[in-house]
Amino acid sequence: MNRSILWILYLFVCVSGTDLRAETPTKQVAAGTAAVLAQPVIHVLSLPEVVTKQITAPTALFYFSPTCPHCQDVMPAVNILTEDLNLQWLGVASSRATRLEIERFEAEYKPRFEVIHDDLSGSFAAAVQARATPSIYIIQPRTTASADDPTHAVELLDAYTPFSRGMEGLLRLRSKRDDPFHSFDTYQGPKVCGSCHQQEHRSWVITHHASAYRTLYKRDRAQDLQCVGCHVTGIDSPGGFKTGDHGSPMRDVGCESCHGPGGPHNPASEPIDAKQSCVRCHDAEHSIAFTVEKGLPHIDHFMAVGMTDQQLRERITAIGRGEAARPLLAFPEGPTVGTQACRSCHKSTHKSWSRSPHAKAMKRLSTEEQQGSDCLKCHATPKNFGPSPSAVAEDYRVDEAVGCESCHGAGAAHADAPTKDNIVGLGESCPECVIEAVCTSCHTPKWDPSWELKTRLEAAKH
Repeated sequence: MNRSILWILYLFVCVSGTDLRAETPTKQVAAGTAAVLAQPVIHVLSLPEVVTKQITAPTALFYFSPTCPHCQDVMPAVNILTEDLNLQWLGVASSRATRLEIERFEAEYKPRFEVIHDDLSGSFAAAVQARATPSIYIIQPRTTASADDPTHAVELLDAYTPFSRGMEGLLRLRSKRDDPFHSFDTYQGPKVCGSCHQQEHRSWVITHHASAYRTLYKRDRAQDLQCVGCHVTGIDSPGGFKTGDHGSPMRDVGCESCHGPGGPHNPASEPIDAKQSCVRCHDAEHSIAFTVEKGLPHIDHFMAVGMTDQQLRERITAIGRGEAARPLLAFPEGPTVGTQACRSCHKSTHKSWSRSPHAKAMKRLSTEEQQGSDCLKCHATPKNFGPSPSAVAEDYRVDEAVGCESCHGAGAAHADAPTKDNIVGLGESCPECVIEAVCTSCHTPKWDPSWELKTRLEAAKH
């Protein structure tokens, strides 16, 4: 297969998020637009006669394995595409499939096109150098005959290898290059946005937004409607996330969570200020002292530019393991007052705390670590909450170890004028996700692998 066809394959592998090659250090908005909207480069292929004789007009060939779960997963989307695109469709089942498997697939998934079987030698797969199932190849009859044409020659215009849910919009976009955004009046998904906005997409992948749904799934909250809406994109809207669809391309907080369905390309909507979208989820109940100014640096659309493959992998791995820094958990900056100030109003709570492991956390450190180390930020209470934690013992209330303000934030303002509005309450009305976020800023998988929220909350109850 020549290099031009390999580029087509690379483009769509990159869009699917599996390629981690570092971008050029130059920041560029929608860097991939020219490649996505470029007119197709025609490649002449020789396909098996059983396929070629059915190519009488531009045709989408859906190459699949009937027992492949990915092939089964995309079939509803493929059936919709058969109505949306001005193409003929033909299914080609893998040579490894049995006739019975194909019949079962047709009975269950009801493809809206004829399905033929690649021969036992895999002639079709060899001709297109198929790498995976499912894949879609856009083919048309040979338009300019040549004496050098192979037998049963056709023209390959495009290839989506592999094809996955969320790429339907890309087919629609490329099917009408003179009006690429004709279908952008609904949610498209990050794979479509990322096809043109490649640097932006790569930068999104290394944010916590890109794994927002996973946090619910891991905690068995993926069915909790009070939580799901802020961890997915376009819940129960046309083209958006459907409750319970754990494999949806609209899971996680994607581009359109902030920019709206279709983003600025939506012909049916007015431009919106994406920054105004933040507080729909990052409200006072679900985020600690959130401000847009505080959050924006952590969703910088070009922060992956110049990162190496290794750096990207390490960042993605750290997020998946829960080891990546979560700077939005930071309490408001300000001085702490110590547990004795809290005790004046909360005597019984202070007594309960004094018997807890938190009050004895400094004893778990060596003498050297107690004098100054990175351990102090989780074993002692800072005298002042600032932009970055100190490693100097003099900057901590080491005598009280993990005191009240380690979990509730700086209490100076609250001590002066006690109200629920100037302290992080963590009471009955505070969502479990916020409490867990505070706890796991120190109880990480690395330092406390057996940590479990409900058990620890019961132990820390006061």
